[in-house]
Amino acid sequence: MINNVKIGASLAKQSPWGVLLTGVIFFGLALTDTLNVSNIVYAVVFGHLTSATLLAYWHRKGGTFFIVAVLMPLLLIVMTELPNFISLAWVINGFFFGLAFSLLVYHIYLSKFAK
Repeated sequence: MINNVKIGASLAKQSPWGVLLTGVIFFGLALTDTLNVSNIVYAVVFGHLTSATLLAYWHRKGGTFFIVAVLMPLLLIVMTELPNFISLAWVINGFFFGLAFSLLVYHIYLSKFAK
């Protein structure tokens, strides 16, 4: 059975694709609707926090981190202003961008410094 640290490392290895995909989706969203900066900031920050709490869980710091990571998207939706469906798409994409970017930083750390 694969351990949790290897799961985090394998997800981090795929994170450049996540950053690229969310960037392409951001471009598509920018063509359809205006940007709500506060929603994007909230989304990216909550994505980073989710990534950090999942990494803590994967490194065996406690199951509470997993519960917090699962609740982050719910808190994000509650805290942001969503006047239309496209705003929700911006928030979801920003969340996954923040998550993927944090995992990309973790992947770079693993490949450069943790050998």
